[in-house]
Amino acid sequence: MEQKVKHSKKNLVIFPKSKEICLMAKSSEETEKIGEIIAGWIKKHNINCLIFTGPFGSGKTTIIKGIIRKLTGKSNITSPSFTIVNQYSTNKISIFHFDFYRIKNQEELESFGFSEYIEKGILLIEWPEAAIKKVPQNSLKISMEFSGLKQRKITISPP
Repeated sequence: MEQKVKHSKKNLVIFPKSKEICLMAKSSEETEKIGEIIAGWIKKHNINCLIFTGPFGSGKTTIIKGIIRKLTGKSNITSPSFTIVNQYSTNKISIFHFDFYRIKNQEELESFGFSEYIEKGILLIEWPEAAIKKVPQNSLKISMEFSGLKQRKITISPP
C-alpha cells in the first residue's frame, strides 16, 4: 500500500516498518531535494546500503546526487557508469556510489572486491540486480519510474 507524503521536510516522516512511501518529483531539483531528505534518514537510522532501481533516465543518479551532497558537502558528483564505483569521503563518512549496469554475474563483483566495501561506508547501488545476493538484506530500496515527461514517481521501501 502506498503512502502519499508531501515534499516539504516538515511533512515528510520516516515510514513505519513495512510501509512504503510514494513521492512525486516534478523536476530534477525536486528529485535532488528528496535525496537530501533521504540523507537525513541515513544518518538518523544508521542505514548503510541503498539500492536504486528504475529505467534509464528515471533519476537514479539525480537522487543520489542529493544524498551525497547533503552527507558530504561535495557537489561534483558523477555517475560511475564506466568506473563501476565512485568514492566520496569526508573525515566522518565514506560513501561508495556503484553502477552495476555492466556487471553480468557475482564473479565480476568480486573481481573488484565488492564484499570489502560493505564494511567501509555507505553503499549507494544503481542497477543492483546482478549483485542482489551480495547486497546487505537490510538495504533501503528506492524505485524510480516515469510518470509523464518530467515527473517521476519515487517509491521508498524499508528493508
